[in-house]
Amino acid sequence: MSLLRTPEAGPGVVSGLARPVYLRRILVFAFLGTLFDGAELNLVGYPMAYIAETLHVSTIQIVQISTLQGFASIVGGLVCGWLGDRIGRRWTYTASVLIFGIAAILGGLAPTYLTFMLTRILAGVGMGGLFGLAFSMFAESWKTARRGAMGGSIQAMYFTGEILTEGVVYWCTLQFGLHDGWRAGYVVIGVVTLVIGGLAALLLPESEQWLAYRRELAAGRVPEGMREAKVPLVDLFRGGYAAGTVLFIVLASAMFLTTNSMIAYLTTFLVSVQKLPLGTASLIVLFGLVVTAVSYPATGWLSDVIRRKWAFFVSCLVGIVGFGWFLTLVATGHAHIGHDYWASPAFWALMLCAGGSGGFGVLGVWMAEFFPTRIRSSGSNTGYYAGRGIGAGLFPLVALGIAGSVPMALALGVVGPVVGAVVSLFAPDRTGREIRAVE
Repeated sequence: MSLLRTPEAGPGVVSGLARPVYLRRILVFAFLGTLFDGAELNLVGYPMAYIAETLHVSTIQIVQISTLQGFASIVGGLVCGWLGDRIGRRWTYTASVLIFGIAAILGGLAPTYLTFMLTRILAGVGMGGLFGLAFSMFAESWKTARRGAMGGSIQAMYFTGEILTEGVVYWCTLQFGLHDGWRAGYVVIGVVTLVIGGLAALLLPESEQWLAYRRELAAGRVPEGMREAKVPLVDLFRGGYAAGTVLFIVLASAMFLTTNSMIAYLTTFLVSVQKLPLGTASLIVLFGLVVTAVSYPATGWLSDVIRRKWAFFVSCLVGIVGFGWFLTLVATGHAHIGHDYWASPAFWALMLCAGGSGGFGVLGVWMAEFFPTRIRSSGSNTGYYAGRGIGAGLFPLVALGIAGSVPMALALGVVGPVVGAVVSLFAPDRTGREIRAVE
């Protein structure tokens, strides 16, 4: 009997659902999880200049909030990853989404800088639950063929979430003004997120691979070396998983450094440095997000053909070319973008930078295939959110301090693809393996 069937289920039945229905629900909530993950993060990056003006603080203070939110996501990733392996994917996912929504609404209503910062820290904790849970559920239910392509499509929803955030906040800004518009955007996105959390509680099925492991564990049929450790997260650093855990943290840091150099500084570079109107700047940001969203499934598909690590390596090469080109333009004083942005070399360099983020389209499946079912959520979350804390939280703040200007801080994103390309050569790769409940 397949481990994807309960003892009572007939052929093609999973958790009391017809298998196609089970797979569709898993995929829908995996897509939504990464969508809201991206939406939440861009709530700080896109309207950064207007948040700073409304709260009467500097841009660097808003960047500091991003840093704290990134560190909070590490805590959330560790806790939610462990809970996902202990109490199940379904309820941990639901709780994470609900925390997301509550934090967004409270952020939109925050009267002071300190209150706003606390809501972003709360959002970071909720943010820590979604990546590992979404990819654990997906990998445990999806067939081996084309796992990379579908995984890349799931991760592409991250930037779809960013695009939706940009659209919602931009529309709200037009309707309610610069100071109230971003607040309204927060509330709208928060309310929608709460609705999704409620639907997850009602409709999201539990992973049958996880259920099968828990049944075997309770029955005493799991071999000693395949049982979960009593101390949380210890399993990530024993049984041959330690090196992979560390390398995946570095790879995730490199990818977040690549993407968040754009997220943290691109809008500010266009509006505050290049003096472009919000509409033109938003359009350029949108183009970059579309390029990134397309690069995810493309890189995922490539990983099914040439393996995960080599597709990740190719993506990093694209990023090296883009950021290297932009760095040269900044250093020579030619990083100018005007209303005729299509004619600007800096615009095209930035589009290549966006395309260099495609490694994220591989990372989720890559880690899910590496870790066994008993620690898949913990391992994926630890790698991803530790990387987010470093690459999305710490580096943008440090980069601005080192560079001394927004354009150069953006250009320093070249560090991400360089580190990613080198480290990917040493990372373990179990492309396309069969995933079992007990392993």
